[in-house]
Amino acid sequence: MLRITRDKTELGDAPFITFNVYRSPKGNRTICGYHEFTYQASGRKAILHWTPLGIRVAQAFEDTRRYAESKGISAIWVNDPNRLFEMERM
Repeated sequence: MLRITRDKTELGDAPFITFNVYRSPKGNRTICGYHEFTYQASGRKAILHWTPLGIRVAQAFEDTRRYAESKGISAIWVNDPNRLFEMERM
């Protein structure tokens, strides 16, 4: 089951994907999102995965959810200090 939280401390040491929410610089009413995930591939090699900027928040969150499930990651931290993303609808 996928755990989604705004409180990063709830996740402890569990691996998680960060979902960032922001206002589009092109239009103040448009809310966008992207995710980032860093993981250890082998030895000292770390890999960073992220999605492109400028994607509307609902689509970006769906992409993040699918990515988490495909990688077996059970948590998403929603980094949304301005509370622009309505998680309850997801």
